Amino acid sequence: MMRAESLGMSGITSPASEARVTDGEGPSPSTRVMDAEGVVLVECTGRVTVFNSQAAAHFGIPVPLHIEHARLPGCEWVREDGTPLPPGDSPLARALAGEPVDASSWHVLRPDGTRAALRCSAVPVRAGDGQVAAALLRTQAAEGVPASVLDATRLLAEAGALLGTSVDAEARLEPLLKLLVPALGEGALLILRTPGNGALRVAASLHADAGRHALLRDLLTRYPPDPSAPEGLPQVFTTGAVGRLPILSEEHVGAIARDAEHARLLRELGPHGCLSVPLGARGGVLGALLVLRSNVLRAFGAEEERFLTELAHRTALYLENARLYREAREAVRQRDEFLGIASHELKTPLTPLSLKVQLLQKQVVVLAREGKDVPTDRVADALDVVQRQVRRLSGLVDNLLDVSRITAGRLRLELEEMDLASVAAEILYRFSAAAAQAGTELGLEAPVPVVGRWDRLRLEQVVTNLVSNALKYGAGQPVIVSVEARGPLARLTVKDHGIGIAPDDLSRIFERFERAVSDRHYGGLGLGLYITRQIVEAFGGTVNAVSTPGQGATFLLELPRGDIPEEWLVAHAAPGPTGGG
Repeated sequence: MMRAESLGMSGITSPASEARVTDGEGPSPSTRVMDAEGVVLVECTGRVTVFNSQAAAHFGIPVPLHIEHARLPGCEWVREDGTPLPPGDSPLARALAGEPVDASSWHVLRPDGTRAALRCSAVPVRAGDGQVAAALLRTQAAEGVPASVLDATRLLAEAGALLGTSVDAEARLEPLLKLLVPALGEGALLILRTPGNGALRVAASLHADAGRHALLRDLLTRYPPDPSAPEGLPQVFTTGAVGRLPILSEEHVGAIARDAEHARLLRELGPHGCLSVPLGARGGVLGALLVLRSNVLRAFGAEEERFLTELAHRTALYLENARLYREAREAVRQRDEFLGIASHELKTPLTPLSLKVQLLQKQVVVLAREGKDVPTDRVADALDVVQRQVRRLSGLVDNLLDVSRITAGRLRLELEEMDLASVAAEILYRFSAAAAQAGTELGLEAPVPVVGRWDRLRLEQVVTNLVSNALKYGAGQPVIVSVEARGPLARLTVKDHGIGIAPDDLSRIFERFERAVSDRHYGGLGLGLYITRQIVEAFGGTVNAVSTPGQGATFLLELPRGDIPEEWLVAHAAPGPTGGG
């Protein structure tokens, strides 16, 4: 009997007992196995005598104990174009049939969907009677071709078809992961950064195993990625570089688990290696694409890394383009809505203005024909209406011009020393007649002057916008304006007791063309608070609002007092506590 050692396979472990082949005069295979060479010895009965770890890596399968009809479990020999070979044409089948196969290139479609390009040779091993007793197959990664050959062009084209035609690219991310699972790994997930606060969220996840898919979803839902814990995040989020984790070891689980339940879920998900690549577009990192692989014998190759990096880059571009498209479409919608509101608002003062002028004209003509004088009180009343509507129309046009200046960066400030309390008192005086007509009580709380260096016209515009806003939404209820000094800051508060603002609207009411209520019930272009914020920020200050629906709103304005004598910060400070409030 001839053992495996006599076949030149000394030191190679076997999943089964030693091969016992009757010694004969048949050809003997080469005597030395290279480290990168896979070796498979299969008896005619299908019993696998030798299947080394390199062969397992080449074919992407665990070591089998038995095979049927010369077919390795889950594997299929294919031509270079991907079409399957007849079962009897594989090198192993030919060697078992007694035909030696010289070293040449072959392609194998593996169970996970990837294709391996291998350089294979196979020889029959004969018994003493000359009959074929076994076949010996040797495999190496084909020179110049990685062991895992992805059809990258096809996958990238399919990814483009998925994402490129969708307005909402995020809705196509899970189908995108299906291109990678199980072709490249058993699991994949795509994590995105939230613009602004940088929080991480899982946009899509997938696992080839249904049970582990549910487990992965549960894990990510209960323990979402935490950007404040960099030790638990792939390298891509901290450095923007490709990250590799050969296997999620027990030590790694202990380092990243947030609690015992988190550790249990990680262990239950199973040991996985991980390759993470950044989703980079236009100089920024939008997130990361991660592929999980449980077969640790299959390390991620350089070709796979290049493919994933290119796919991630294209995905990031699709996501960024989709975001820009949505923003552009929203801008067009806002523009159209604004033009509708603007035309309505501009027409509102023009209508009574035109009617009053026409009526006055007819009266003048009629009285002139009759030789009568035009009553001065009637002319005065008409001109008063005309003046009010002209002022309103002028204010609307000024707002439009201000938006144009702000957008173009042409908002200029002419600073001078002034008292904010006096400015507030002057604005309240201007609104006193309108407030009395609406039954609104105006109040001013300004115990001492609060001096600073500001642009008078722009400061008056800010206070006017805040008071006007309070009168509009708090008609019939008191409006209180308070002014106080807070060291180097001046604070102005405008409080009304009107309809209030919903919490979801507080963050957007300072945006251009935004409003918290329907324009059908309240007029305006939706520009007053936007212009206010822009002017305040030009002063280096802040403005914000707090509100409870149905209980009114409070607008808080804080401005740096600028370069003023230091004694003004003490001598004219408001009495009482100096802390914030």
